[in-house]
Amino acid sequence: MTLRNVGLCAFALTSVLTFAGCQTGPKPEDKRDVAADIAAVNALRGKFSVAFNSNDAAALAALFADDAIVMPVNQPAVDGRPAIQSLYEAMFKANAVKVAITSLETQLAGDWAYDRGNATTTITPKSGNPIEESFKYLVVLKRLPGGLWKVYRDIDNSNGPPPAAPGKKASKKAVKKGGKRK
Repeated sequence: MTLRNVGLCAFALTSVLTFAGCQTGPKPEDKRDVAADIAAVNALRGKFSVAFNSNDAAALAALFADDAIVMPVNQPAVDGRPAIQSLYEAMFKANAVKVAITSLETQLAGDWAYDRGNATTTITPKSGNPIEESFKYLVVLKRLPGGLWKVYRDIDNSNGPPPAAPGKKASKKAVKKGGKRK
């Protein structure tokens, strides 16, 4: 090896070590226990199901952040925990409601997570027959100071055809997809 090659190798090695030394260590959020965070999100989903199936609006609302927004099917968005509790109180006053949730995907990004899946609700009006509806959902969660996860945004979309306008029959296409004519 010539003196020139030794110099080039020394320069290359010094450069690599210098730039490697400039790299920062893992960020604090990189040291989080991902499995524990996923377990916490799964536990929150379980508490949601229990509260929903118990028709307990207060317990359900407690799972939401103070500034949460719920975007229910065919209704305006509902802002804030007190309004979310009122939404569920009105629903449970008029109906007995059960839900079955199937999570398809849960992802984490620091203090944020999302949970995407499918659900089926059985709504039994106080004076009527049960109605079953399937839908898809996307829930955004945030970790609050202290590590507690809360629902931050919740959106649901029906898998069925849109309801027919008053006085109109559902289209043949909607009927073929499982809708009912009125």
